[in-house]
Amino acid sequence: MEKRSICALFLGAACMSSAVHAEKVGKWYLNPAIGYQVFDHSQDLDEEATALFGIEKELNSEWGIEFRAMYSDADNYRGNDRRDAEVASGGLDVLRYFKTPGSRVTPYLAFGIAHAEANYEALHNDVYTQLNAGGGIRYALSEHWSLRGDARYLYGTDNETRNGVVSLGISYAFGGTETAAPMQEATPSDSDGDGVVDSADRCPNTPAGVVVGTDGCALDSDGDGVADYKDKCPGTEAGASVDRNGCALKLTTTESLKVEVNFDFDSAVLKPQYKDELKRVADFLNEHGNVKAVIEGHADSTGGESYNKNLSQRRASAVRNALINDFGIAASRLSAVGYGESRPVATNATAEGRAKNRRVVTVKESK
Repeated sequence: MEKRSICALFLGAACMSSAVHAEKVGKWYLNPAIGYQVFDHSQDLDEEATALFGIEKELNSEWGIEFRAMYSDADNYRGNDRRDAEVASGGLDVLRYFKTPGSRVTPYLAFGIAHAEANYEALHNDVYTQLNAGGGIRYALSEHWSLRGDARYLYGTDNETRNGVVSLGISYAFGGTETAAPMQEATPSDSDGDGVVDSADRCPNTPAGVVVGTDGCALDSDGDGVADYKDKCPGTEAGASVDRNGCALKLTTTESLKVEVNFDFDSAVLKPQYKDELKRVADFLNEHGNVKAVIEGHADSTGGESYNKNLSQRRASAVRNALINDFGIAASRLSAVGYGESRPVATNATAEGRAKNRRVVTVKESK
């Protein structure tokens, strides 16, 4: 049996993604169309225009059914008017939709069964069962109107005819129920843009670009309490006290040692008996190179205040010079200050008290 090629016609519509109206399911469609049918060679009929009409019902968003009727007034392809025929069919199709939410375009597949008749002018009528399979595209123009392109392969089970039909029509939709728009989950807020949502961010307002942990806080690799992006001294030892830059604090301790050297009345001459005391000072200074010493000179209240201040300064300088000249202590590490009679340690009303006030005190500070 000779087979003729069947030209498939599909609607040339762009697949636009813009939404039209609120989506409905369960709609009815009226589907009038015009088409072009190619007949099997055994039917002796020429290719002919075909009228189609369908009533379609959506069962849900994926499946539908359609009652479809077709009619063609076909001429005999050899020009024999006696073999012209009216070909009609009616049947039920099942449709499988492939919808994309918000898109105007709905492709579908179709298959079904129909009762068909070919009524010839001067011959017996040919009655047969016809199966069909194919598909098409619907393009929504508005809420109610759409274009529909369709192509089917038709097979007569009784007479083994193989036909094909393509069609283009306009459809009208009505009925149906609106579906709720899919709920869109709110995007969790991340105000500082560190990749940790606000609800889990223990450190909001992290500066842009700072690496953070799962809690949204800037990383602190050495655990010193100063974030890495601020830490100028990374790798601080565990437990070390640091400053705001993450650098270990230099602990300052001040150790004061008072060495008293007493002088005779109105004298700034250092007595030999205090040499051991001065050696203690020198040994300490040599052991601790970062130590500086303050040598304080004092006087009793005998005499004028200005004179006593000068005298106390000479006494302090005498001790300073001895440490420099006799023990090799650097002058930059020693300072001498005279306080005169302003800081007595005993009463100036007695000779014993005045003797105690004629003194030099060496204060050593270790930092």
